[in-house]
Amino acid sequence: MRARRAAVLSLSALAALALAGCSAGGSAEPTPTASVAASSYETPAAAGDRVGVDGLDLQVWSATAPDDAAAATLGDPADGSQWVTVNVAQWTTEDGQSDVDVAPVLRSTADDSFTADAVSPRAVEVPMTAGKTYTYAWGFEVPEALVDGTQLVVCTSADDDAACSLISK
Repeated sequence: MRARRAAVLSLSALAALALAGCSAGGSAEPTPTASVAASSYETPAAAGDRVGVDGLDLQVWSATAPDDAAAATLGDPADGSQWVTVNVAQWTTEDGQSDVDVAPVLRSTADDSFTADAVSPRAVEVPMTAGKTYTYAWGFEVPEALVDGTQLVVCTSADDDAACSLISK
């Protein structure tokens, strides 16, 4: 019994040490003070770089293109379309905004006329506090011919001066 207790305590100590090392070292979580990469639709930043313009910043954490599982929460896409899911960290400099107010758009480098508005899998709007990090999963309905993660970019808006990031590396 004593040997088993020592083994459990040793494993617990190792796990606590490993967790402490993870939290003390470099964090994969973006920080509000991270530098913002220069970007645009024509020259999107790399996935994982923080981009922003006009007080709205985002950073792509992951993407799934196509995402067949998204239909479970978002419903079936229109015929000839598929869901693409992009997980992003987002910031705003203005109080009083919600996740819907800062929802990104998806564009394609293969078709510059294509834009897709973000669809939220959440049942309620999430209020945001200026300068805080929020992580959101957004769904985008994309024509099957354009579902290529290497050609899709997520942007802060559909405006010409929007900040944009590739969704995959």
